[in-house]
Amino acid sequence: MRQCRERMRLPLALPLLLIISTSLAVAGYNPANYGPAYRAPSVDSDGSLAAAPGLRRPTRTVETVHQWRQLEYGFASEQDRQKAQADGNLMAGYGTPIDVQPHYLPNGQVRVFTTVPRFVSGIPYTLATISDQLGSNGPQLQPYPSFNWHNNNGDNCDQITSAFRVAVSECNQLWVIDSGNVGGVQHCPPQLLQFDLNNDRLLHRFRFPNETYVPNASLFITPNLLVQDPPPRGNCARTIVYVSDVSYHGLVVYDQQANAAWRIENRFMYPDPDHGQHTIAGESFILMDGIFAVNNDKRNLYFHPLASVSEYSVPLSVLNRRENWHDAVDAMPEQFKLLGRRKSECAASAIDSRNNLYCVTFNPIKLFAWNTNTPYSTRNFGNLPAKASELQFVSGMKVVRNAGGQEELWMFSNRFQKISSGTLNSNEINFRILRRPLDDIHSGVFFASDDDLANRLVFS
Repeated sequence: MRQCRERMRLPLALPLLLIISTSLAVAGYNPANYGPAYRAPSVDSDGSLAAAPGLRRPTRTVETVHQWRQLEYGFASEQDRQKAQADGNLMAGYGTPIDVQPHYLPNGQVRVFTTVPRFVSGIPYTLATISDQLGSNGPQLQPYPSFNWHNNNGDNCDQITSAFRVAVSECNQLWVIDSGNVGGVQHCPPQLLQFDLNNDRLLHRFRFPNETYVPNASLFITPNLLVQDPPPRGNCARTIVYVSDVSYHGLVVYDQQANAAWRIENRFMYPDPDHGQHTIAGESFILMDGIFAVNNDKRNLYFHPLASVSEYSVPLSVLNRRENWHDAVDAMPEQFKLLGRRKSECAASAIDSRNNLYCVTFNPIKLFAWNTNTPYSTRNFGNLPAKASELQFVSGMKVVRNAGGQEELWMFSNRFQKISSGTLNSNEINFRILRRPLDDIHSGVFFASDDDLANRLVFS
């Protein structure tokens, strides 16, 4: 194995066609409310859209679901709270939430998961659900699946050491990537945990073998799922998980059916030194993170480093053949493609069922969408209305279906620029979980440029 490299880690702490119904303000989505599909409209000589009868701009907005000044840790019992305090794992103000994962129940209710990685000790649990009980700083968290799975600092590798991000499959299975790292020290091997959300029991555990990571240098942060046997015919037994190693700049592929994992590396997974300094809402910080966001449309894997303005892709068929990487982790470099560049860095991203990829740029702060069937260019980005003040460093992003079958975009913003610079004010709202319905977004041709502040989007 190569000599360990020093990497910076996190400190403490989509052309579109849009259809807008005249009744978007009414709860629920009904295709019958839509008129005939639009054809591609004519374009004026200046490149702007010619007027079209019935053409509207997107009216869906981003709403705040939960917010905190600082985290509120709840416990099932006073005994659990006292134990966390006695063990030094309940330090006031400690904990930077990273991810969000909603899980809709058949009755329409939603259970929301979040993660609090152990960048430092003093955190009672790192995987949680958000309760209805309010504390002085926001809604209380509750440990998942129970407190007994937590309250450690790497001294019990059968528990959860440091959950980073999660993903839910079509079979109501929660996949958790546990980095095994506390404060930069590799206490346990990174592991994947699979829970049955019907009963919250552990279904499967996979500990990554030594050849897939470098202790104290690797940091596994993001799992992305490809379910090859979805319901109703399948049971999600043929699931592949793509995991990004942000600090040792690699991708690890886990094949559940084979219960095996292999490592892949490519130069596109490295940070770009020219984009290692980030500015968000006027505050700058340096973070040289490599491959960060990973998403797939069942054909290709789309990824980007945090310290980069480039988006890349590689065919899943190449990644999924273990024999391709048997002799060299950096094999087949010609299969990795540069798709194009943005005007700014972005962190977490997510993709919907129509292959629209979403991300929030740092500077300026914009929520944009790009369809993977089109060239990756700012002319093909659709800017979606959102308050920049609420989207400061979106570290977690998911597209999910609600109980009505409609897709929603969920995001977690944590103002990481303030955490990094030490200017976080516990009297202000710092952490937000946000949601935007996606029933007005469909794939197609987007005619306005990234600089078009009118956000002129056309729907078919």
